[in-house]
Amino acid sequence: MLKNDIQNTVNNYLKARKTLEVKVLRFILSEIKYAEIEKQKELTDTEVISLLQKEIKKRREAIEMFKKGNRSDLVTDEKAQMAVIMKFLPKALSKEELEKIVDEVFSTLGEEKNMGKIIGLVMAKVKGKADGSVVASLVRQKLQE
Repeated sequence: MLKNDIQNTVNNYLKARKTLEVKVLRFILSEIKYAEIEKQKELTDTEVISLLQKEIKKRREAIEMFKKGNRSDLVTDEKAQMAVIMKFLPKALSKEELEKIVDEVFSTLGEEKNMGKIIGLVMAKVKGKADGSVVASLVRQKLQE
């Protein structure tokens, strides 16, 4: 399970004295634990991946804010944290693979062109292997054609 992989990696980083990685992964483990308490069951790998993606999104938003505030030191820290988290996410789909999936969804819909529904269907197919904003921009482009 992904949660166990993260815990094992924390132990390895502790031995290697990598403080930033340990700090980030301990935070992730605590977020997983809070989610498990809230759901009153252990999270599946899919749910853990979803949680990791939310953390990546938070860091991207923080980077944008820190850039606006001219805080390059904090931007560097957030990018380093993102790199640690991304090690546990599945390999992202290439743009070509993503376009193929979007085309498949469009071919099954026929005349109905509801952007939200299309994005939802595509996101269900990619299961965490693509960023939602990238999917949304591809669907938007396809709708305008």
